[in-house]
Formats: sequence, C-alpha cells, structure tokens
Amino acid sequence: MILHNTLYQTITMPDTSNGQYCEKILLNRKKEIFQAHFPNLPILPGACLVQISKELIENRLQQKIQITHFKNLKFLKTINPDEFPEIFICFSYQKTELQSNPISQIRRLKPTANKSQISYSYAASITFSKDEHLFCKLDYHFITQ
Repeated sequence: MILHNTLYQTITMPDTSNGQYCEKILLNRKKEIFQAHFPNLPILPGACLVQISKELIENRLQQKIQITHFKNLKFLKTINPDEFPEIFICFSYQKTELQSNPISQIRRLKPTANKSQISYSYAASITFSKDEHLFCKLDYHFITQ
C-alpha cells in the first residue's frame, strides 16, 4: 500500500450483510501533499481518492488489482482535512462477465511454477462521505493480478 499509514489510517467498520464494506479513514494533515495542494486551503487530491479506494479493495481481497476503466467518476465536494479529518468510505464489488469488459478481455494467464493464474474482472462502486456530505462517487472496473 502506498498511501495507507502515511496519508491516512483506517478503522475497519463491521461488515454489512449485503456485500457492502465501510471503512473510516483518518487523514494525516501533516503530510506534504496538503502543503502543496494547496498552501492556504488544503484539499485531498482526486487521484488520492482513487488510490485510497484501490488500496481498500486490495486489502479486502488480499490481492493486487489494476483499474481497467472508469464507468463513473464524480467529485462532488472537496475534502479539507482541517474541516473533515475523518471520512467514511463505503464500497462494494462483484465479479463481472468476462465478455462484458472488451477493454481487457480479462482471461490473462500468468505462468507461475507451471501453472496459470486466472485474473478476474470486477465492477466496483465506492462513495466517500461524512454525515450529510457526499464527497465523491466512483464506479470502475478492475482486474485482479
């Protein structure tokens, strides 16, 4: 994980029965990225939101993933770590049909000790929020590596 335990810390929430997972993250306001983005008005960059969502899914799957394409990417409200030092991320993912993702045709075979490892395609849906504030909605497809 690149940003975990540096830019943010996670507090795992209890799993829901409907396949949705939620994590509370605590932002580290002292990180340099907030000095550069922006000096007098710190904002968590959108690229960091994507990376955080990727890291949380990788942690849940215990496997690296590669985002193949975005279906929806909406940044609705900026996240200022002074105003919102903690936020909630809820996400779900499900396997998709191999044929439904023509970009990657996901049956990538990797040789590992005379075996082939199948990579699966997934659709993910992620929201970043705090109380009544909805910061970001992401819907993307990824493959396992």
